Amino acid sequence: MKAIRMIWLSLLISCSDQSNKSTFKFKLDLPDTSKSWSGQMTRDDYYLTRDFEKNLHLQTLINGVKNQEIRVWSLSDSYDPQILFILNKNITGRWRLRTISFYKTKADSIYTDYTRQIRVGAVDSLRLERFFNLASQSDLKKSDNYGCMDGENVFVEIANSTKYRFMWYRCPDINKAKDSSFMLISQLRDQLNALAVEH
Repeated sequence: MKAIRMIWLSLLISCSDQSNKSTFKFKLDLPDTSKSWSGQMTRDDYYLTRDFEKNLHLQTLINGVKNQEIRVWSLSDSYDPQILFILNKNITGRWRLRTISFYKTKADSIYTDYTRQIRVGAVDSLRLERFFNLASQSDLKKSDNYGCMDGENVFVEIANSTKYRFMWYRCPDINKAKDSSFMLISQLRDQLNALAVEH
């Protein structure tokens, strides 16, 4: 009788574990894309990067990825090429950085496209997890006060198997002394650029 109770109890536990797994929800963490200028710019660059994503034959991150991936899009209205850094962990647990330079207006838009393996220590120093909680410009107080006349927009996407988030910043190099979010994005882009050319 005791053995039957133990079997019954283990069945109940295993069934409850499976029901918990089936109720898991993927989290989309989206910034403010309302009527403010920075909200509209965030929304516009979100749709722009979706078009670039299709043209560059990239998988979308919005539904998550098996491991982890971060994309940093450096976008400019006044010059080409545009630059995309894609840092991801492959199925063997190794990190790689893909750098794509592309033109906005040309049909055959890719200027350069190369991938390199990245040291785990270098990835650890980026502290990628903090970008899941970093405020987008449109979420900052007085978000429309950060800008510049002629500079770049930086659009960042980060995803893993449980969540997806994107952020947008106008002229992070110019605004990095005004808010730490701009400083972190500027540093991230600079660190990825250094890793892309490291020998």
